[in-house]
Amino acid sequence: MEAAAAAHCSLRVQRLLLDPKFEGYKLSLEPLACYQVPLESPVAEVRLRDEQYTLEHMRAFGMYNYLQLDSWHQDNVYYVDQLGRVMNLSVTL
Repeated sequence: MEAAAAAHCSLRVQRLLLDPKFEGYKLSLEPLACYQVPLESPVAEVRLRDEQYTLEHMRAFGMYNYLQLDSWHQDNVYYVDQLGRVMNLSVTL
């Protein structure tokens, strides 16, 4: 069985997509909006044991996002609670 070849991608600049008047991004010091919602049961968090603090464990669990966006309904997110249920949360700003 042959190994699959890596996909070829081109890194050529598409000059029509460049904006010559672009001066860069500006850092905003305005605080981000933060909202809190009371939950029926807390979110199930991944906890590492003392012997699991290796680079591999941190890569596997450190960037874990507890909220998953619904791709069909952008106002909905899902999470797993401590009872093992998949919960839906509708976000309306």
